[in-house]
Amino acid sequence: MTASAGPQDVVDLARRAAELLGPALESSPTTGSREDWAAALTGLCALAARVEAARDVALVRLAAIEPEVLDDGELVETRRTPGHVALDGPAIASGALCVGAVQAERLVREAVRRAADGPEGSDTSTGLGGLHAAMAAGRLDAYRASVVASELEEASPALAAAIVAGLDEHLEREDATRLRRRVRRMLARVGPEVLRRAADRAREGSSLRRWAAEPGVDTWLGTFPAEDAARAWAAVDALAQQHVADGTCATVERARAQALIDLVTGNATIDLRVVLTTPVESAAGPTPPTTPAAPGDLVEVGVSRTTQAVLVPREWLARTVSAAPTSCSPCHPDSGALVDPDGELATEAYRPGSRLTHLVRTRDGRCRFPGCHVAARFCDLDHVVPWPVGPTAAANLACLCRRHHRVKQRPGWSAVLAPDGSMTWTDPTGRTRTTHPLDALDPVVLPDAGADARPPARGSRHDDEAPHSALEFRLEHALAGQGLPPPVCRLDHRYPQRTVTVTRCPTRARGKPPPPIVPPF
Repeated sequence: MTASAGPQDVVDLARRAAELLGPALESSPTTGSREDWAAALTGLCALAARVEAARDVALVRLAAIEPEVLDDGELVETRRTPGHVALDGPAIASGALCVGAVQAERLVREAVRRAADGPEGSDTSTGLGGLHAAMAAGRLDAYRASVVASELEEASPALAAAIVAGLDEHLEREDATRLRRRVRRMLARVGPEVLRRAADRAREGSSLRRWAAEPGVDTWLGTFPAEDAARAWAAVDALAQQHVADGTCATVERARAQALIDLVTGNATIDLRVVLTTPVESAAGPTPPTTPAAPGDLVEVGVSRTTQAVLVPREWLARTVSAAPTSCSPCHPDSGALVDPDGELATEAYRPGSRLTHLVRTRDGRCRFPGCHVAARFCDLDHVVPWPVGPTAAANLACLCRRHHRVKQRPGWSAVLAPDGSMTWTDPTGRTRTTHPLDALDPVVLPDAGADARPPARGSRHDDEAPHSALEFRLEHALAGQGLPPPVCRLDHRYPQRTVTVTRCPTRARGKPPPPIVPPF
């Protein structure tokens, strides 16, 4: 992207490139050899790297535009020095790129570090300009560039520039893992204090997060200090081996998951409270299900302190509803959003009461800005129409994280909250996006077709046609060529989609002492 190229020039160039690539996408499957297609793949990777470099430049230039309101009320755009990031720059980029808010902020930050590297000693100097130059030359893709940049997070611009220069001959042929190791070895020689700061930062940032992944299960992602993780893993693995030995779980991976649940829940007291939902027109209580229910069904439910619904067995849900205290909440009949139909929770004060706050946070679940997933409990309650013109009521309050609360107040931004809880945003470029509240009326139900209708689990020892395990693969390939019949390759056509199996395993009795902890070394 040259200095004289404008945005429209870039758009026209991208359109012409797409037209030129059209014939390649429609090529005959019998055309070309392996060498030809390998060379084509290399050329496409180089082209993609150049496009990513141009994207970084576009992100830098977009982020540097700062809107200002003159004394006469006129709104003008001021172009700051490359490297400046306007408050709503990533928010506009998220709409243009169709990515989430967090990813947009990451892309803008990485682009600024690579493509806005200023002169040495200046405030905008990062030392990573060599990475952008390699991307522009088609020698380095954005992912590997981000790996190198993340390893140099704590390095000074001068040190970062020196290490990037030392990596130059390796950028074109080494993968991300090897580049990461090479950077760390270089830092260990010339800047060990940088590695120490990175290690301290990582240890201080230890965390545990969860989100709904595959249907019916949650994914946990945790980072822990190494010494604590070693002790905890030893306890989990020891209990998992016991689960496998007594037949509670079939695989050690499944057993470790169950062992972790057993160890955590065995040392905590948990009180559950169930909230049933009903359409606002219905005063008789929750609408009964219209389809037959089976105990083995998986039913979607909302869980407090999480922005995503989860799937649980109907049998467990029925037991919980019968044993836990329950209450009923009215919802909008179309969107399923929690509502305050009679306005009983509204107030004339600026700050909402505790019950109104709880309703709005539960209704939204997360920040209502498009693509943002900050949990509602960390968000501000914003008056969509500013108070006192707009009331302090559920129909005028929305959860916004602090950054997007400030973005909403920037020139050119507007937001409208509809009666059904949907919220429509318009950014300064004219793009409109809509976010929706959590639907509490239309849960997903995965019916239980019965044990006879379920195919055997993939990889099960009772499934002769299942894909080979890693051990089988290695044994077959190790024995090949030793006078034995060659392994038979099988394509599994019976499983076009993943099958989710929920296995309920008995938990360890509270009075039973945990197994001894054996260090894993």
